[in-house]
Amino acid sequence: MSEQFVITMLGGFAVHRDNQALDLPPSCQRLVALTALKRRPIPRSFVCRTLWPTTRPEAASARLRTTLWRLRPLGAEALVTVTPQALVLAEEVRVDWYEAVDLIGQLLGHCSPGDLDHDVTSELLPLLSAGALLDGWTDTWTEHARATYRELRMDALDEIMSAYAQQSAQHR
Repeated sequence: MSEQFVITMLGGFAVHRDNQALDLPPSCQRLVALTALKRRPIPRSFVCRTLWPTTRPEAASARLRTTLWRLRPLGAEALVTVTPQALVLAEEVRVDWYEAVDLIGQLLGHCSPGDLDHDVTSELLPLLSAGALLDGWTDTWTEHARATYRELRMDALDEIMSAYAQQSAQHR
């Protein structure tokens, strides 16, 4: 049986393997978060420039190799798929932020205003109440994703509140 990894990015950052929390060093957290935020293969050079912007390219490459090596003793090397050119979050890793964004898309993409899919809403509400994307992180490379999620989250909450207000008014 293969290991199941879950990354929590809403309300903070955590990684679990088979329901056990992994205590990743900060450099590993940042690497895993970056690969999760991009949702596609990212060139090693981009990773190096993003995570170590003031470091010479050779030294940044060495830091990347060290960070990847540090995942091994923690049993977390399967989180990231590594090729000679790129890194990508492993396909089978579950990420709460992915689930939230997908559910928000379903919620906001419904046909008629005020007509909520209660299954989607019940799955989405705990994710929305978990908090902001990478809450407390101040890295500049997280800003765009954090701002985009903040807007999506507010739109989803507005839609839910509006639908419930409309349903409440109809029952009076």
